[in-house]
Amino acid sequence: MLLSADVERQVVVRLFADADRLGWANLTVVERSAQYATWVADANVGGLLAEFMSASKARVWIKDGPMKELARARFGIGKYAPLMPGGAQRPEQLVHMALGDSWEAEADSLCIKPLRVRASQEDDEVIFAWGPERDFKHLLWAALKASANGDPVPWMLCIVDSFTKPVPANIRQVQLRMAERCKIQLVYITV
Repeated sequence: MLLSADVERQVVVRLFADADRLGWANLTVVERSAQYATWVADANVGGLLAEFMSASKARVWIKDGPMKELARARFGIGKYAPLMPGGAQRPEQLVHMALGDSWEAEADSLCIKPLRVRASQEDDEVIFAWGPERDFKHLLWAALKASANGDPVPWMLCIVDSFTKPVPANIRQVQLRMAERCKIQLVYITV
């Protein structure tokens, strides 16, 4: 039986609200696993999904569906973006925060894995890639790979943190040194 759109919406709204409250991006794998079990046992999540799937399938659906899309939805990307509590941060907002209001994000250049857009200001152009601190290695690798494959456009990496969980200074220092060594720009913004 197919999951109804109404139940999907109700469940995803609950998942995203809980994830926001819990600081999902900063939870460990063990904490996330425990939360999946909590959701499956919750009448407003697993209880609603029980009409459409078993508890084990509900856990997989939650993990590989909405929660896999959470990072993209947080930045206004994907079908679940409108369900983000408090609204989503759009890529152009991140570009303005990191580079300044004179920079423009080319909406049609949006790519995922990693999240990135082409941004420009007059004659300057960069590939603007962003993510949470734990995605730094993926961002750096993508930038290095693009350069190694002959892409002449420089990359600007942006680590997005929060007021409640800023990137620790010692981790910032290491990341900045790595980026400098690779000749890649790195900035941090707090949303």
